[in-house]
Amino acid sequence: MSDIIAKIKGIVGDANVVTADMPQYLKGNEQPAAVVFPGSTEDVVGIVKAAYDADVKVNVGGNVVETKGLSGGIAVVMSRMNQIEEVDPENLTCWVQAGMNHQEFVEKLSEKKLNFPPEPYAVSTSSIGGCFSIGDVDSKAFNYLPTRTFILAYESVLPTGEVYKVGTKCIKCVSGYDMIHFIAGSRATFGILTRVLVKLLPAPQAAKAVVADVPSLAAAAKAFKAIQKRKVFPTRLNALNKALGNEVMETSGCLVLVDIEGFPVSTAQYAKEVEAELKIAGASFTKVIEDKAEYDELWSKWLKVREKINLEENKVKFTVGPAKVVNALGSLSGIVSNIEENPGVLVEGLNGKITVFTDPDANAAAINNMAMGLGGNVSGLLGSQLRCKAYNDNEMLEEISRVLNSIRSEFDPKGIMAPGIKL
Repeated sequence: MSDIIAKIKGIVGDANVVTADMPQYLKGNEQPAAVVFPGSTEDVVGIVKAAYDADVKVNVGGNVVETKGLSGGIAVVMSRMNQIEEVDPENLTCWVQAGMNHQEFVEKLSEKKLNFPPEPYAVSTSSIGGCFSIGDVDSKAFNYLPTRTFILAYESVLPTGEVYKVGTKCIKCVSGYDMIHFIAGSRATFGILTRVLVKLLPAPQAAKAVVADVPSLAAAAKAFKAIQKRKVFPTRLNALNKALGNEVMETSGCLVLVDIEGFPVSTAQYAKEVEAELKIAGASFTKVIEDKAEYDELWSKWLKVREKINLEENKVKFTVGPAKVVNALGSLSGIVSNIEENPGVLVEGLNGKITVFTDPDANAAAINNMAMGLGGNVSGLLGSQLRCKAYNDNEMLEEISRVLNSIRSEFDPKGIMAPGIKL
């Protein structure tokens, strides 16, 4: 291993290889041999080729790397590759290096009156490469669509060390298999993203927030249904139970956070309608936030709560149709007891997504059965496993895993990349 580290130091420089005091760059209990900070695509190529030739495991992150399966391997931190290379306001596109901090990217574009809507997965550490590698569906996705829709092209380094480029500034530029969006959610199993061409939108002309202290999550969900019946579809429509909500502002019940972006007249009208429905739902406090500094502070606090939710391991996420959220919350209380006093419950009203802090081993199967009865299911790989189990169809799960792993092996014949990710 010392030979590989010496080789990598020759590629990126001694100052960009860390072999002691690594915990600040790592997440998990396993210990890689080194943390490496590439500064260019060529650096990444050299690192990956060295690892591939020696059959050494590699994982990557924007600022922090997951260490599961990485004992004795190489942790690649992309934070040096953090530049916006080109902003094209006429075509509403931007080339950006994959290691740029997601929130910093959003703020820099905002200065140019441009909008990159996806929310950071973890606001303190998430990068643009990570944004697409995780491929999240966030609380703005109902209006702005999932994260994958914002990638137009990319450059990546395959596990073999080859450079792979795909995509253009055109919205539609493929026939057959769509390898552009195939990268979204791959979690580095197909290689390391180095540059990304993202789709942008014009900044909204106006933005308002409505906050409310509502007696319960069920009351909030009923208000959400009423708001949507009015044909009002805000940018975000979220409810947090007391424990999570109090990390944003102190409430006696659950905290409702509504984001309304658009044109000045319509946002003002929608804010009034949203506030009216929340008052009908029994809100003891409501406020329409129009001041930009106060608005930005509110959503900054929300992003920190979102980070906490996403990084919590003992949780279950599931989705039902938005009209079934009230039913789901009622049934959820019978599985995890008092959801109002739970350490964390989030309701994303527009997406029909609910996250609850609970032991997955103890409660995920029951939650999945409940969600399936309402036309939904638990999210992610866990959801696929539980769905197959519910249908008593192990062959389906085996076949899904076989197909996914066969695709993965085409990109990564030696299986060196992202060892902690199981498909």
